[in-house]
Amino acid sequence: MDLSKKIFGANVDKAIREYFESLQEGTFEIQPGQSIDAKRIGLGKTSVGESYLGDRTSYARMWVAVNGYEVKKVEGKYQRINDGKVNIYSVNENLSDSYSELDSTQKALLSIQTYQPQLQSNPYLKPPAGIESIESKSEGAVGALRRTTVNFIVHNKQDFENIFLPFFLKPGATVFVDFGWSDKAFTLYNPNDKVTNKNLDMAGFYESIYPDNDDIKKGFTTTVSGQVTKYDVNIDQNGSFKCSLEFVSSNYSLLDKSISDDNNLKFIFENSIEELLMGYFLNFSGVQIDTEILISNSSKLTAQERSKLVKDFFDDEEKVQSDLDQTIGIIDSTSKLSGIFYQNLIKGNAEEDKLSEKESLYISYGLFEDKFLNQFISYWVYYDDDGEEVSRAEEKKNPFSNSFSSFNSWARYSEDLLLLQKQRYDEGDSIISFLYPDTWDEGETYNKVKPVDWDKEKGTITDKQKSRIPLRDLFISVPLISEAFRKSQNVNDALEFIFDKIYEDSGNIINIKMTTNNEAMTSLTFTDVYVANELFDNDDILTFDTTSGNTIVLNSDLKFETPKAGLSSMIAIGNLSEPSFFDEQELQNFNFLNSISSPAEKSNRQKKGMKYQVKHLPDFGEPPKSYKSLTLNMKKFMETEFIGPKKSNDDVSEDYNTYLEERQKLIDEVEESGEESENNTSDVGREEQELETETVDGRQIFYAKSNRDFRMLNAKVNSFIKTTDNTISPVLPVSLTLKVYGNNFLGIGDFFTINFLPKHYQERVYFQIVGVDHSVGTSMWETTYTTVMRLKSNEKSRTHGQIDEKIPEIRLHPLFQKQKAESMIGEISSKENLAGKYCVKNYKKEETSRITLTKLPVGLTRDDIPNLLWEKESFVWDAKNDEEKRKKEGNSNNNNSEKLMNTVKLYDNMGSGELAYFITISNLILGDELINWELLQSKGLPYELRESDGQQELNRQSKVVYVTERSDSALRAIAGSGLSNFRDFILDKFDQPSYTLFGLDDFQKKLYEQLGFLKQEVSSFLIPSKVFTDNLYLNGLTWDVSAESPLYQNDAINSEKTGIPFVRFTVTEHSDTRVIPSIVVPRELLKIQSVDVLGKKVWREYCGLKAGFKELFESDERELQ
Repeated sequence: MDLSKKIFGANVDKAIREYFESLQEGTFEIQPGQSIDAKRIGLGKTSVGESYLGDRTSYARMWVAVNGYEVKKVEGKYQRINDGKVNIYSVNENLSDSYSELDSTQKALLSIQTYQPQLQSNPYLKPPAGIESIESKSEGAVGALRRTTVNFIVHNKQDFENIFLPFFLKPGATVFVDFGWSDKAFTLYNPNDKVTNKNLDMAGFYESIYPDNDDIKKGFTTTVSGQVTKYDVNIDQNGSFKCSLEFVSSNYSLLDKSISDDNNLKFIFENSIEELLMGYFLNFSGVQIDTEILISNSSKLTAQERSKLVKDFFDDEEKVQSDLDQTIGIIDSTSKLSGIFYQNLIKGNAEEDKLSEKESLYISYGLFEDKFLNQFISYWVYYDDDGEEVSRAEEKKNPFSNSFSSFNSWARYSEDLLLLQKQRYDEGDSIISFLYPDTWDEGETYNKVKPVDWDKEKGTITDKQKSRIPLRDLFISVPLISEAFRKSQNVNDALEFIFDKIYEDSGNIINIKMTTNNEAMTSLTFTDVYVANELFDNDDILTFDTTSGNTIVLNSDLKFETPKAGLSSMIAIGNLSEPSFFDEQELQNFNFLNSISSPAEKSNRQKKGMKYQVKHLPDFGEPPKSYKSLTLNMKKFMETEFIGPKKSNDDVSEDYNTYLEERQKLIDEVEESGEESENNTSDVGREEQELETETVDGRQIFYAKSNRDFRMLNAKVNSFIKTTDNTISPVLPVSLTLKVYGNNFLGIGDFFTINFLPKHYQERVYFQIVGVDHSVGTSMWETTYTTVMRLKSNEKSRTHGQIDEKIPEIRLHPLFQKQKAESMIGEISSKENLAGKYCVKNYKKEETSRITLTKLPVGLTRDDIPNLLWEKESFVWDAKNDEEKRKKEGNSNNNNSEKLMNTVKLYDNMGSGELAYFITISNLILGDELINWELLQSKGLPYELRESDGQQELNRQSKVVYVTERSDSALRAIAGSGLSNFRDFILDKFDQPSYTLFGLDDFQKKLYEQLGFLKQEVSSFLIPSKVFTDNLYLNGLTWDVSAESPLYQNDAINSEKTGIPFVRFTVTEHSDTRVIPSIVVPRELLKIQSVDVLGKKVWREYCGLKAGFKELFESDERELQ
């Protein structure tokens, strides 16, 4: 296996599958007169035939290589005076000169011989040293590390003292062990040919020992190496030295490195990482800095002071980016290239200072790996012949240099998680520990080397279809990195802390584990075990035969593992009367066992949409069909019988009344101040009502307690529950340990199945290898695979019967709906409307659509055209809702509850994109494509088209569409004179800095002329208040939402008015949309219901207008600055 190019979870190579099949068709017997070779498949060939195993025995060899040379002290420094000699010492080499003389250790080091023999002095004719057994075990979640124990015996005392004690039984010594099957079809390599004075770093060693790169031959032998960590020596009754030597793979040194002040790791990651990133970013930006300035006197500042200084630097948008297009969760092009991103949430808005603590610095994993892991953790110093320090050649093909290398690693990508990271933070939300870039095509990001199976033509598009992203393109929170190294004792714990936090913040979707990526096991990489496996048919998967007499399987052990949730959860899941789902991942994985319990062939009931459900007796009952409210549970808790004298009861009652009075005073004080207690926790989840657990059609309901929780639940459902090829294959609580004849064919991440499983198990599950152990004795080599059972992603629907028919519904928790409705009032109603928060009810998220670039408009670059996120929400406006609560607040005036507005906010220093978006939405609302103005008129509610006169929002009348007309008076009017609404409303937003006279500057005049060429169609069902002769621009739209409005709908049962159903479209992810961030329309009047259809229509027209403005705005002084 070429591990450097192997993708975790890829199918076993076809040649190896066929060879395993041939072995399992073989026999341990030969017939009289039949040659052994006739029973053998040719090594390196894939033709199927019988393979005779009886002629093979195991072999093992252990060796070390040392370079001995002489040094001399010159001017206080030791210098090499000769090249010395590379000497190789081995056990079980079986060389013909094993009994040659060897005078001493020093003589051996300088000997011209490469192989150093044993038995220098052998008066008792004792045999040479020999290996008795080898145990080599993988360690870590997915076998990133390896620990090998070699038991050998040395019969000659002088050999023990001169060879084994100084060269083998030495902590830190590098030991090589070869083991496998003896076979005349191939020859074991000679270490003497691989190690020379000119190749002391043994570059290309693993490639050279298999020169023909034959995977079949590689499968019969294994070479492991590492550093000695401990040894044990006993002397038996014959005077022989029984030795046990343990060594670990070299990549251990990357993980057990301590984090302390002594090696500066603690200071670097806890105190200096942000300053180092700032220095790197300045160099990336072309600003030359003196590194010494960042380092000098750094210890005199606290970590908080340094962090604040760096935060203030990145918080200045003029330093970080040249435009204002950064929005929440969107990594701009400069940040993608540099690998450093600062999430700015408030942009100087004093009203949102509470969010400033959620602003954070992020670093791409590729940059973190290159600049930190491989510089401060795995860095080794090399010296030239003059003793001068030289930098390590990073590109050098040295299999034994310890490093982190994730060029071929993937992380799981989820569109729902991308939507989550772009969701606006609420005060109670935690900072997310990772971010996806929106695209990561070649040349777009810091990561210049993509994985080997990267699609160069389609890039990001292909990766998103396969639900994956190169790990080096994933951004990680810098504060998380600092916290991990501050709380951890060694590098292993710190890295696990980082990826465990990402696993938690991603809803268990991104599951990154450590593994190795080269045969020497000196390098470490990280890979996501949930990246979608390569699609395969049942006939393409390797199947081990565990039942026939000719099997190569020695033992198999299938185990069920009790989940952490315990027995109560197993009883609950095992006794469900109907299929169900669970929000907790471990319970859901246990629940997926139901997917493999049904027979392979569908019965008549199943074909009709029915499913057998087995329930054990006695019946323990069912989970509740509704969530019990806090109040009901407390009432149950407080039920008791009265015991005691009546007088005591009166005293207690009086004390309780006093308590209630004092409690209410405190609550009133908090409500009057408008502030909440510091210890106050969210009330979401404690709504005093029963919440349904399933819909009318039997689907489960999950309740989201925040916008980000809503995205997270959708991500979990789409990744773990939905049944498609690229969803996650869940790990079931079942493991299989399989012991087979020794081989090196399979590795970590490979998968297979076994033939003794029921047929429907074989069709639905597979076993993935997470550990490979080897055991070698004097006559046998055994390999043990530790595996986990995984359910195929396209078989998950069997848990609940039909494909995706029972997918849970995600709803906002009622109390959060209320909070969401209240926060929406200032956007769709008057800010002074204190009673408006009671008018919104039945709030619901409906659809989300990302409108992305498919075809670049002529004249525009990719940076000119953003991706836009459209969200569709619905609610009902009821002007009479909760009147009693409004009276209690002293706001019984319903006038402000009868108006609902679409507002326009044009900013000073607007750009071409904002103007293009504004005109697009303005034309859409004024025309007949989006709003059914004709239906409104037929209901006796015609809306007036009126010239805006600068009215305040509070004073605007309902049933009016306010507009501003393009008028030639703008060419004559003085700024601010009120003689031209068009100039005040639009043209003044494009003042050129160099023009200081009255009137329009040249740019404004050209813009005025270009706007005159735009075509516009205004609905004929809007009643104009005067004659309009030129294009109109939306200034505001005020809906009549009074209880007398004909748009009010009646309850189907009691015919009472229930309110007006509305739809709200919100557009985010680019500053162009801030001029009209949302569109609110009564559902009955909405012609375009699909958010995807509406979004694409707006996107096309908006892009076209922006392309048309490009030439003019190239002369805009403000954009040139």
